[in-house]
Amino acid sequence: MRISISHNGEHIVELDKLTINGREAAGGYAFNFALKGNRQGRENPMLIFDISLSISLSDPTRPIITSIPSQTQIVRCYKYPNNSEQLHFEAVLTKEQINAIEEYRQEKDLTLNLGLRALTSSGDTVWSSFDCADVTIPREHWLGTLKSAGFRQTLLFEVPLPSVADELISLVSKAQEFIDTGHYKDAVMQCRHIIEHVETLRNDKQLSIDANKKSQNRQEREDMTAIERMLSLREQLKNVCHLGAHGREYFTRTQAKAVLGMTMALLAEPTVGFRS
Repeated sequence: MRISISHNGEHIVELDKLTINGREAAGGYAFNFALKGNRQGRENPMLIFDISLSISLSDPTRPIITSIPSQTQIVRCYKYPNNSEQLHFEAVLTKEQINAIEEYRQEKDLTLNLGLRALTSSGDTVWSSFDCADVTIPREHWLGTLKSAGFRQTLLFEVPLPSVADELISLVSKAQEFIDTGHYKDAVMQCRHIIEHVETLRNDKQLSIDANKKSQNRQEREDMTAIERMLSLREQLKNVCHLGAHGREYFTRTQAKAVLGMTMALLAEPTVGFRS
C-alpha cells in the first residue's frame, strides 16, 4: 500500500503502513486506523490541514465510512523531513456494518480501499489533494481487532425469514418495540401471539400438544422423530410465553430478548415454523 498527500503534483507525505486497533464503544465498535510513513522536507514552509479518510470495501467498491477526520488537525512541513509521520483516524462502526464487512470477507483476509483527502497551503496558494489505495489486512490481525473491539463477545445469529403476512411482521416489530421501551412482559406475550399465529397458519396446534405430551413419557420420548421433538419444543416455548399473558411473573430484559430470539430461531425452521 502507498497513499500520498500532494501539493501541486508533488508528493509531500507518503504513507505505506496501516495498523488497526479496536476498543469497545457505546452502541458499537471503535476502530483506530493509523497510517504511517514519511514526510518530505521543504525549503518553503507548508501547512497540511482538513485531513480525512474514507474507507470502502474493495472489488466491488462499496463505502463503509465516507469521511473520518484526522486526529491531527494540522501538519506543518519544514525543511527537515520526518521518517515516522503518523496520521490517526478513529471511527465507531455499528454491528450492521461489521456484519456487512464479515459477509464480504468470507473468512479470508480483508481488503479495504482507503481514500485520503487533504488541503495544502503554501503562501497564498491552497491545493486539494486526494489519493486512494487498496490495503490487505491479514485475517488473524483483523480477528484480533474485532475481539479487542468486543465484537466476538456477542454472537450475532442471522435468522432468515421468508415472506410472511403483514400481521406477523407487525407482531415481531411490536415485540422488539416492547423490549426497547422496557415492557418485557408485554414482549413475551407478543411472542405467544406469534407462535399462535403460526399454529393457525399451519393448522398443527394439536400436533404440537400431542408431541409435548409424548415427550413426558420416557418410553414414548425415545421413539419421537426430530419433527415431533421440534413441535414439543415449540409447545414448551409457548408455555413460557404464557406467563407474559397471565400470572404475576415478570421478565427481565435479557429474558425477554432470549424468548424473542428463541421464537424467531425456532419459527424460521420450515417444518415447525414459517413455511417456505
